[in-house]
Amino acid sequence: MSPPLSYPALKLVLEYLDVKKRYHITSRNSVLQKIDHLIPLRAGNLIIWKDSTVSLDDLEYSAEYINWKTNMEVNKVFKILKAKAKLMKKYLEGRPNIQVDHVSFYYVKSYSQVPLKLNLISNKLEAFCCSDFRIFLPMIDSRSFPLKKLKLTQEESIDVDHPVVHTAEDVIFQFSRENELFKDIEKLQREKLIIQNIMRGNVDAVRIIKDWMKNGREIGTEYLLCFSSNVWIQQMFRDIEREFNEFRNNLNGINVRYVINKNYFQFVLFNRFLNRKPRFSIPMSTASNIIIFGTEIQAKDGTVYQLVLKVVST
Repeated sequence: MSPPLSYPALKLVLEYLDVKKRYHITSRNSVLQKIDHLIPLRAGNLIIWKDSTVSLDDLEYSAEYINWKTNMEVNKVFKILKAKAKLMKKYLEGRPNIQVDHVSFYYVKSYSQVPLKLNLISNKLEAFCCSDFRIFLPMIDSRSFPLKKLKLTQEESIDVDHPVVHTAEDVIFQFSRENELFKDIEKLQREKLIIQNIMRGNVDAVRIIKDWMKNGREIGTEYLLCFSSNVWIQQMFRDIEREFNEFRNNLNGINVRYVINKNYFQFVLFNRFLNRKPRFSIPMSTASNIIIFGTEIQAKDGTVYQLVLKVVST
């Protein structure tokens, strides 16, 4: 018979064990339960859906079982489900922290809606159609910052002047409907930014360009404004042409063929300037210009049209 695992060995085994397997093993062993909360819990993805569901990799918690107060509760099956949900809630909420690569919130409008209050150390934070990403920050341990990636999809309000936005390695903003203007985006002090799925009335590119001309930006600053439809980018080009027509420029010598971060568009290439669309070179200072051009890429989900705003040296 092989000797039992030492505590250091057992700690390593539990720490890197699949989340669901670890939960099932420790919940059935009183000895492991005494040390489990001292060992970091690691996971790839945490998804919180509205006020009802939390998924940690393959382990899923449903608040609906906890809140059931109907006659169904007399049914033995539902009693078991409710008891399991309570145990899982205690297991996850009682941990000093959970180390997870990617945390996603969907349609959560307030902190009180979050079904489980967890302590998270994370690399990436995503909020989809939530009221404000700041309501989730109490759940994110300070060791998570700066984030490797922050993705916000058309929240009711986005505070661009926030340290989390300023310091994240990659920031992506995304829209889900028309005529929702992204206010104060020109105030964002970032070198790199991607805005996806832009439609009518979402982004005022002219305002961004004017702010750069007035207040300046570092050489290398680059914003990628992405559109799923050629119609939307045409409208933005018309607005820019109306305001900056005197600065039209063929941008001869500008190479638009380079690899874009694979986290955004599945490792695709810029291939050429967008056909029959104007290009611009606008003086920003004696040492730098703002160049503006369109291009298209073939992403995983189809063609993406991009308006590129970039600060280059003269």
